[in-house]
Amino acid sequence: MASISKLSIRGIRSFSPNDEEQVIAFCFPLTIIVGANGCGKTTIIEALKYSVTGSLPPGNKSGQSFVHDPRSLGMSVVKANVKLRFNNRGNQSMVVIRSMEVTQKKSTASFKALDGIIRTQDPNTGERVSLSHKCTELDKQIPALMGVSKPILEHVVFCHQEDSSWPLQEGAVLKKRFDDIFDSTRYAKALEAIKASRKEYAAQVKDLKADLEGLKSHKHAASGFLEELENCKDQISQLDDEIQRCNEGMERERETAAEAGAVLAEIQQFDCEMDLKQQELERQEAVLASQRDMMGQDDMTGRYSYEELKTMLRELNDKDYANQAMRELEDKEREIEEIIRGLERARKVANELNAKKGKLEAEKDAYNLLLKQRFKVMEEIHKTHGVECDLTQTQDDDTLTQGTAASRMSLSTMFTSAGTILGEDIAISQEDVEAFTRALNQKELSLKAKLNEAKERNRSEEDEMQKDIAELQVKLSAVDSNKKRIEESKREALRELEQVKSNMRPSYSRVRKADVEEAKRQAADLAKSRDQFNNDPRREEIIREFKVLEDKLKSLSESIEQDTKIRDQLRLTADSQAEIDMLEKQAAQEFDGLKDKIRENSGFLAANGEVVRVTEDDPVCPLQVVKDNIRQKYENAEREIDRCHKTVSDLQSKVTEKNALLTNHKGRLAQLRLKATQLDHEDGPVQKISRVVNALVREQRDLVEEDEIKPESPPTEVIKFISQQINELGSVLKDDQISKVIKRIKKMGKDACPCCTKEFVTAAEYKAFQNRMAELADEDTSELIRVNQAKSKEAAAILSKLERWRQTISDNMNSHNEFNNINAEIRELESHIEAEGDAELKNLKTALEKEEATAGSKKEQSKVLLNLLEVVNTMVDMAERFWEKKRQVKNKKDELKRNLLGYVGSDSRDLKRVERDITDSVLSKEQAYLEISKLNNEQKSLNEKISPTSAEKNARDKEDSYNRDQVSIKRQDELNELLQKLAAEDTILDKSKHPLNAERLKKESNRESMRKSNEIEESRLSDELRSFEKDALRLQEIADKIDYYARSNIEREMEQIESRLLSNTDMIKEDEAKIERMKPEIDLLKKQVDDSGRQKTKIQNNIDLMKLERWVMEMTDEHSKMVEKRESMGGAEVEKRCSKAKAKYNEYKENKTRIEGRKQGLDEQKRMLRRKLKEPEYYDVEERHRVKMIEHETTQIVVHDLDKYYDALDKALLRYHGMKINDINKIIRELWTLTYKGEDITNIQITSDQDSGGRATRSYNYRIVMSKGNTEMDMRGRCSAGQRVLASIVIRLALAETFCLNCGVMALDEPTTNLDFENKRGLAIALAQIIASRAAQSNFQLVVITHDEDFVSMMKQELSSQTGFNMPERYYQVSREQGHDDWDEL
Repeated sequence: MASISKLSIRGIRSFSPNDEEQVIAFCFPLTIIVGANGCGKTTIIEALKYSVTGSLPPGNKSGQSFVHDPRSLGMSVVKANVKLRFNNRGNQSMVVIRSMEVTQKKSTASFKALDGIIRTQDPNTGERVSLSHKCTELDKQIPALMGVSKPILEHVVFCHQEDSSWPLQEGAVLKKRFDDIFDSTRYAKALEAIKASRKEYAAQVKDLKADLEGLKSHKHAASGFLEELENCKDQISQLDDEIQRCNEGMERERETAAEAGAVLAEIQQFDCEMDLKQQELERQEAVLASQRDMMGQDDMTGRYSYEELKTMLRELNDKDYANQAMRELEDKEREIEEIIRGLERARKVANELNAKKGKLEAEKDAYNLLLKQRFKVMEEIHKTHGVECDLTQTQDDDTLTQGTAASRMSLSTMFTSAGTILGEDIAISQEDVEAFTRALNQKELSLKAKLNEAKERNRSEEDEMQKDIAELQVKLSAVDSNKKRIEESKREALRELEQVKSNMRPSYSRVRKADVEEAKRQAADLAKSRDQFNNDPRREEIIREFKVLEDKLKSLSESIEQDTKIRDQLRLTADSQAEIDMLEKQAAQEFDGLKDKIRENSGFLAANGEVVRVTEDDPVCPLQVVKDNIRQKYENAEREIDRCHKTVSDLQSKVTEKNALLTNHKGRLAQLRLKATQLDHEDGPVQKISRVVNALVREQRDLVEEDEIKPESPPTEVIKFISQQINELGSVLKDDQISKVIKRIKKMGKDACPCCTKEFVTAAEYKAFQNRMAELADEDTSELIRVNQAKSKEAAAILSKLERWRQTISDNMNSHNEFNNINAEIRELESHIEAEGDAELKNLKTALEKEEATAGSKKEQSKVLLNLLEVVNTMVDMAERFWEKKRQVKNKKDELKRNLLGYVGSDSRDLKRVERDITDSVLSKEQAYLEISKLNNEQKSLNEKISPTSAEKNARDKEDSYNRDQVSIKRQDELNELLQKLAAEDTILDKSKHPLNAERLKKESNRESMRKSNEIEESRLSDELRSFEKDALRLQEIADKIDYYARSNIEREMEQIESRLLSNTDMIKEDEAKIERMKPEIDLLKKQVDDSGRQKTKIQNNIDLMKLERWVMEMTDEHSKMVEKRESMGGAEVEKRCSKAKAKYNEYKENKTRIEGRKQGLDEQKRMLRRKLKEPEYYDVEERHRVKMIEHETTQIVVHDLDKYYDALDKALLRYHGMKINDINKIIRELWTLTYKGEDITNIQITSDQDSGGRATRSYNYRIVMSKGNTEMDMRGRCSAGQRVLASIVIRLALAETFCLNCGVMALDEPTTNLDFENKRGLAIALAQIIASRAAQSNFQLVVITHDEDFVSMMKQELSSQTGFNMPERYYQVSREQGHDDWDEL
């Protein structure tokens, strides 16, 4: 609970702003302040009220008269402040400081309230914390800290003397005060706000209902459009089916027409074959007739049959075969044919070997080029990087079999002399290459060592410099620390110096030593006269009488206390029973609410496998079990969610990894495709070879009979084929060879033609043969030679073209192979991406989506369980509240039984008898108080004569002031000396800091420069090392290719090919020589068999003629059969069937066109409906209708809820207001009975009448009524001034008892005004009883300000009798002195 500790005042009212602050400490439980009129007692109440509420006293709204008048001091500005130390409702000590000033102008004065301060102490660190606030903020914060509203503080706790009778003021003022105290205005505004919100939401419900109706109509229209759209879709589907049937019919009729057309085509084909057969028959008949005419007399078909001619030819052949010349001729011809075939094979082998030789020579040329490149790279490395070693120099010529001359030389000498050796290649042995490689490795190690050495050296230099900078930084930090320490000391000294100056009084108001001596002299004179009154015997008698009266008061107080307890217990019996009934009713309501809550949520509980059954005997345990079960399910769901999240995280990682891998593959695929595109561009190597192959495919039909080369053939096969063609084209006969052959044929043709073996029957035939042969042998006129020359030219052109093609393919073969490899890799990557990458990624994404869906469902389950857990927690709270109220009912019933048994016991008095006994004891007690009061007055007069005088106090005060001033002056001098010393030390530190800072900056600049130079050096060495490694890698690649050539044994393979070529050439020459030697022998043998050949030719011609004749007869029979077949095939029926199929086809086509037209109309209607549904009023109308309906329903629920809230708050206000009024009237009745000693007014109370307005404008009119017998009447205007004062005090005490639960402070300013002796004594008794009953509370404080010392004596006597202690032991007396005000403690 809150309480007040000390109050400090300066510059308020008559408290001077130039004097020291006047401080008063408030005691527990009672603080009494007495003093004459005008000495400043009421100012204390005003200061307390202003410090906690910020409210000015009545009649001081502008505040000028609240502050000390500047004109009395001759000043233009006067500042005032009030300090109050208090404990807040948490018992934490706090200080509030409020300051203000008044500025005096020519004719007016202006008041200004300055910002206030709240000072507190941190409970953890003990540090003081001060916060500045505006006045309006303080006015809100201080009442909140004290736990009491501002109206209570203003009108009840710290009520001003002029405003103390407000309970009996006019109705408007009384209504406003009570409304503020009950805080009714705020709740009335809350009711109005609820009603306004309800009205606003009701209007929204109407608007939403209208919008909902509009959306409903649009939804109905949209449903119609959707239905039409579905009908359109159904009709379109039906039309599609009809179109499909038309298409099937068209296809069927097309097939039928096609079959008939095929039959017609077959008939036409058959007719064409018949025509061709007829033409062939006629041509062969003409040939037969022509041959008969040509044979003339040699025609033997009429004389001999076919079998006879065959027999003759067979006999003639048998006879010739027996001829030795014929057999020898055949043997020679077979032998020469074998030789020719062997010669062809040898030439083919020679061509293949030449192709291989050309390929190997190309590889050797590439090898020599690599040797030159290696030499050039080595030279570049030597010149660039300075690599040195000893090498063996070998000079080779172009042949591979000649020896080499070797000598040792250095690398520099070799590279220098290499340029002077013209036409020679510098070959380097394997030992030299290995030596150079070792030199490269040594050079690389040297460069790396230099780089590492430079890095280590730079690092050590930087560390050394950083160490120096750190040392300088430490020194600077020490200087800064010392400066900081000096600055802190200076601030402390200045703060203390300022405090000393503020505590010192001005020089003109200081006490001088002479003033102290004068005050001591006056005090000594007065002390002599006081000693004379110390031996008065009446003082002892008064003490004995006091003792007797105190014993009497003690016994009376005990009797009154015992009777009061019995009376209170008897009165509380009814109240306790009412309280028990109210608790039972509340418990029943709680249990009904619990059952309703369980019934409302039984469905949700059953859905999660929980069933709740509670009884009044044990409502908590079943709910606790359900709560634990649901919490366990919720925790399991959360763990499952965590597992799903972990699985999702793992799958996401795998998806990310697979995406990265696919991205890498796709990036590699893009690179390969780019490389393939570069190789496959229009002028690229691949297109060159492709163009060559395509051209070769187009022209190979002129070279060979079958397609040996295809567009997809590999380049090696194409080169092989081109080489074969080149070899074949290279064997074309020359003109002289043709002439020789023809001349030989001419010589051989004596009796018959050597070519066709036809005998020369007449000399004319022989002469014609000879002339024809001579003509063919002549190079100028021979047709064969001209044809051969043309073929030779053509063959030369083809040969040149083939050579170019072979060279093109050879030049681009490597690029083509690389292109094929790239395509293979592309296909592999594409298959990998298609087979593994995308499929696996899709599976991972599917698993990820599945886990995410699982996690989502688990989240929904967890959310449902969490909501259900909150509902069950609410049920458990309701059950615990019910159980607690039930326990309270039981305890109160037991307590009521015990109290009645303990207090009443065997006492048989009723309530009226006990009240009469209490009244008699109180009257006896009051009589004793009167006697004590008389003794107090007598003792007071004696004490005034012997009490220490103000002169002695004045002397002590002046001496204390003089000593304090001297101590302050001495401390001020010490602080000034300390400040001078600290300033000198600060100057020395500033001087020492500058060179250290300059040196540190210099070191840091040097470090940055060194870092830049080191970075440049390291970058240079790194670039040198990277350049060296790049050149070394290039040299290594060339060396690997050279090593591959050396390992492939190409030289030995070339030697083998050369050897095979030589042997094959010898074989070809030998075969050609054999053929030349055998030709004369064959010619001779042919001449010998020519004669028999002519006869055989004649017979053979007759046999052929008979064969032709037989064939003509067979063809005639076949033609007759074809004519018969043609007649049986028909044709008209097939044409009719074909025409019918075409007609049906056209019918189906027209039907399809008509249906498609209808479909287009329906499609247009469907598009129109879709456009209609996309319009704003129909688009997503179902969702908007659903959302608007939900909004309408929820808003309607809000309206119902606001009605419930309004009714609940209104009922709560009525109940609260009635309960508080009853509590206040109960306390008023007790206090009035105790304090008022008159017989005319038996009781007073507060009545509240409700206005006739509605609930929203409900307010209360308050009245103070008094009871005279059974009659109640308004007290205002019907009571005396004393009754008004007493009634106001009683009402304030009752309000404080009711509303000041967190603050036990109460201030009464001049409570005895207009009271007679009896009522004054009654008030003292009532206050004493209140103090005695609440003295056990550590924070109960009653502040009484009065000028009536008799009332103080009554209070003291009553407190002594009530508590058994002499209370209060002291009180404050306020007095006014010339020049300054002071507080004296007595």
